[in-house]
Amino acid sequence: MRCIRGVPGTESLYSEISEHPVELAQLWRRENAKCLHVTDIDSWKGAGSSLNIDTVVAMQKAIDIPVQFVSRQRSVDAYRELLERGVYRVAVNKVAWMYPDQTRSLIEQYGPSRVIFGVRAHKGMVDMGDDHEPVADDDFLRHVASLGGKRVIYTELDWEGNLTGEDIPTINRVAAVAPLRFTMAGGIASPEHLWMLQSSVPRNVDSVVIGRAMYENRFPCQGIWRAVEAKLEPEIHAKACDIHQQSSLTPPAQP
Repeated sequence: MRCIRGVPGTESLYSEISEHPVELAQLWRRENAKCLHVTDIDSWKGAGSSLNIDTVVAMQKAIDIPVQFVSRQRSVDAYRELLERGVYRVAVNKVAWMYPDQTRSLIEQYGPSRVIFGVRAHKGMVDMGDDHEPVADDDFLRHVASLGGKRVIYTELDWEGNLTGEDIPTINRVAAVAPLRFTMAGGIASPEHLWMLQSSVPRNVDSVVIGRAMYENRFPCQGIWRAVEAKLEPEIHAKACDIHQQSSLTPPAQP
């Protein structure tokens, strides 16, 4: 997990909170996040983790905004369990290709806002894991649309974590494949990158995931947040990880 850069005097807060995902979710919410994107890196390496699942559920309960969870689960039922446990949105990937009928039923049950699709591509091919050949991204996108999917999170491996921006021709190519809405992930380093995307891509590309740049305070508004947090550090520590309150996204349990 990346460590957030703060201002002098807050080193303790950010070094500690970066190792506690629930507290980190609460921090981003205090900083006015409207949606939190979480990726289960272990699952992409073929190492499923019940701890990671429990953690993302706890993160969702701790904040009143949607958590969208990208993970490579082995079955459609595993995604269903995540939704039933309160995670607002899951990004389905390999199982959509392997089990189309079950995936279609999942969309019908929970809706296309909570069941979206994740594409992790390289040179136009979607990684499907070691036990399956890669699939062309345009074939996968048409398949998603045929299942009733409405949104795709798309990333190119060359974009991830490099802060060099996203490739506009690639974005325009995939956005024209099928009647889907796209969230692009990876590469964003500055407000200028966002402005460039806004003026250069079609309207169905309507959102981005920003990771490293936010952790490194590359957006002007973050300086204000960090200054306030420097003054509130003791209070933040005292209240952090208080997740006993019910998330506003999930109706409270009936007695």
